[in-house]
Amino acid sequence: MNKHVLIVSPIPSHPQFQGNSARIYRLNQMFRQCGYKVHFVYFGMEGLAPEQQAAMEQDWDYFHYVQPEGPAAEPSYGEYFDIDDWYDQRVSILVEQLCTRWKFDVCLVNYVWFSKVLEAVPDDVYKVIDTHDVFGDRHIVAKEAGLEPVWFYTTKELEAYALERADLVIAIQDQEQDYFQSITSKPVEVIGYVTPLQSIVSAERDDNKIRVGYIGSGNPFNIISIETFQNAIKQSPTLFDNFEFVLGGSICKTFGASNEVFEIVGMVDDLDTFYRDIDVAVNPMLGGTGLKIKSLEALSFGKPLMATLDAMVGITTSEPYQQCATINEMVDKLQTFNNSRLAELTRSSSQVFENYNEQQIASFKKLFG
Repeated sequence: MNKHVLIVSPIPSHPQFQGNSARIYRLNQMFRQCGYKVHFVYFGMEGLAPEQQAAMEQDWDYFHYVQPEGPAAEPSYGEYFDIDDWYDQRVSILVEQLCTRWKFDVCLVNYVWFSKVLEAVPDDVYKVIDTHDVFGDRHIVAKEAGLEPVWFYTTKELEAYALERADLVIAIQDQEQDYFQSITSKPVEVIGYVTPLQSIVSAERDDNKIRVGYIGSGNPFNIISIETFQNAIKQSPTLFDNFEFVLGGSICKTFGASNEVFEIVGMVDDLDTFYRDIDVAVNPMLGGTGLKIKSLEALSFGKPLMATLDAMVGITTSEPYQQCATINEMVDKLQTFNNSRLAELTRSSSQVFENYNEQQIASFKKLFG
């Protein structure tokens, strides 16, 4: 007999052009691979195009949609949100109806600020929060980094209150596990981002320059990281003798006017196309929280990865090119980078990815397999 998992999310699983959608998609797939029937409830904070609905109806066993009645609410407390400000009670009504039709073994909700739905499922259902990120005092962290807080942010106390609704809390990396364990009595386990190795063949080119690429969304941490990376490159103009720099994704819309060093690719319909056309992936992330899924995505396409320490939080590596303390250090390493070092970095990146995947799959199977 199949097991049934009810997965509730304010973010769609399709398309996977941003880290949170990719995370949701892969975790849903892991449930399916472990024999679960996946019931996916999407509260449409990011809208629903016909092609999105068709893709989600095709990939999940059951798909349900709740249309928001307006834009997301403003913070109840002025400087920060109440934990349930973005929740819609109509999601609970739908879930209660589904629970009369189906016997769910697990209910997993994406994001702590959507955890109120767990109050709508029967007590015998195993209740799980996939946190994705830390939202307690997120506004304070952003301001300390010189950024205006965006999206959702609340207090540690309200985050802790919401975590108590669950039987299990999932952290996406070890440092956040430590944080959640410090504020809740509920068990906290780590399940990172698991994605299969993608088989691609690099494009043939006439020139001998090494193409260094970054693809990402236009969130503030990405923008400031790429601005800093660009400034460091400009300080070493001889790099252009041996390297070309490529930028893709929605970040191009925001950063394009400031661009001075990148070949702008823009939105990419197929990630294969982007990664096939570069030799080295970079993630010059400064700060931020959560797991940097873009680092794992690049590794999954078999690309050698250069990264800062912040870009590798939660990903174990001993590769020096993936432990750059600063963006300037990353750019300095490019000065001595050549095809021989490229081959070495490709091998070590492959091993980092393989080890990471094995660990996360084992963790998932222990909890749900």
